[in-house]
Amino acid sequence: MMRNVLIAVITGDALGSAVDGMTRAHIHAHFSSIAGYIDPEPALKNKMELWRKPGLYSSITQLMLIMAMAGPRRGTCAESFRRAVASSPEVAGYDYGIFRYPGAVERAFILAMKDPSRHQQTTQQPCARIIPVMTFLSFRNNSAADHLLDVMAAVRLFTHDLSTLASALIYSSLLRALSTGAIPRDFTMKTVAGAAAGVAGAVDGNSSAVFAGGVNPASLIRELRSQSGLLDEMASAAAPGAAEKIIITHVNRKLKTPVTRATVNIPAALFPYSVAVSSLAVADTPPPVAAVKEGGSTAALAAMAGALGAARLGGLRQDDPLIRDLVNRKKVLALVDSLSAGAVTPEAMDEFTRSEASLTGKEQEEMRARLKHVKKKQKKSPMTRAEKEKELSRHVAESWTKLDKARWKKEKRRHDKNDES
Repeated sequence: MMRNVLIAVITGDALGSAVDGMTRAHIHAHFSSIAGYIDPEPALKNKMELWRKPGLYSSITQLMLIMAMAGPRRGTCAESFRRAVASSPEVAGYDYGIFRYPGAVERAFILAMKDPSRHQQTTQQPCARIIPVMTFLSFRNNSAADHLLDVMAAVRLFTHDLSTLASALIYSSLLRALSTGAIPRDFTMKTVAGAAAGVAGAVDGNSSAVFAGGVNPASLIRELRSQSGLLDEMASAAAPGAAEKIIITHVNRKLKTPVTRATVNIPAALFPYSVAVSSLAVADTPPPVAAVKEGGSTAALAAMAGALGAARLGGLRQDDPLIRDLVNRKKVLALVDSLSAGAVTPEAMDEFTRSEASLTGKEQEEMRARLKHVKKKQKKSPMTRAEKEKELSRHVAESWTKLDKARWKKEKRRHDKNDES
């Protein structure tokens, strides 16, 4: 199962990265059918700086694979992972080294690792992109308590946000239970809710260790139970759209600025929605493709939906376009095979990061070449006070109704007549 799930994360990430941030309606308008990797250029209009190479995965995959290779045989992965990111190659003219399209939380982490003198505090910002990064931790041969602390330490390198940690724990624990057969493959939403409640029980049973790791157990348990309640409520949904309405209602209770969709980069919304998409999507639509059609944070959503779909339905065929057209396919699949067999060599990390530096550098060159042909918008100089008043007067005059103009003309004639007398 591990091989299928890792490949699903990678291909889902590569598929979703091309349209990450686009709305559902925008994707549907430009890509009526999705059978393989997308070239986003037709949908970008005047935003070619957002172009992504079709079939090229993002920092989600890169961080996940580095974490998988860096992990020691025993203990948590956090420290060795941190060192591996810090020592990863630089790429000329690009601030984030080998890591492609990282989100704000990932960028802060990468920059802090690259330059410890920044003394940057770990953010409290939520980020759903961190959840699939933890995928490999689901398959380590450790105890339930060690798995809990392993995921907790890794997530806290990126953010101290409890919703991100809770979602990552439920996601990784669910995959872990599916791989061991503790949960049947045809799991339901009720099953996932039960898994979330089980994680809350594990935190309660290891509260001293959780507290020693810098997390308030009571606060984490509240967040886990909140997500368990949401998943339990979603059991009544028969389609992703119905599940989305339940998620939005639940999440907005805690937000100052309400959301209108479940595909935002909020873990407490995006992770439950990935469960809904992977289990409630149309039967003949692969979960990553169904996820991408939803828009929003498509890279993270497709990676998680792909992983859960692979655990439920099995892996992709070797001739599937998502495998066949994956950039760097041979090296990535060979690395996944080595990880699945537990036979990663000490040289594997250097080989992987060097190849990623080359890929990132080439993509940056291609991006610069494309942007050369894009006309830059001329920046307008600030208006003077007189120009602002003239512009305002013009808008006011244009907004008058016929009745307003008639009244103005009548008033003007009266004033002119008084002036003559």
